[in-house]
Amino acid sequence: MITRDNIVELFGAAEIHVSMADLKDGEPLAMQGLDSLDMANLLFQIEQKFGLTISPNDASRLRTVQDMVDYVGSKRH
Repeated sequence: MITRDNIVELFGAAEIHVSMADLKDGEPLAMQGLDSLDMANLLFQIEQKFGLTISPNDASRLRTVQDMVDYVGSKRH
């Protein structure tokens, strides 16, 4: 089971510095201060950690932490 913490712990590896206390799982990360490079780095970390390949089409739909949790969970069945 993939959890929020599994995704959030990758922020450090992606060198993304946001307040974890203020991070809202359902709010787009772009609205929480992440830019396109941060998102690319985070998706790369997700691919590496979970052994996935995220297509550009799928990447464009992964806007929130919850989107990422749901996506990784669906790909690991």
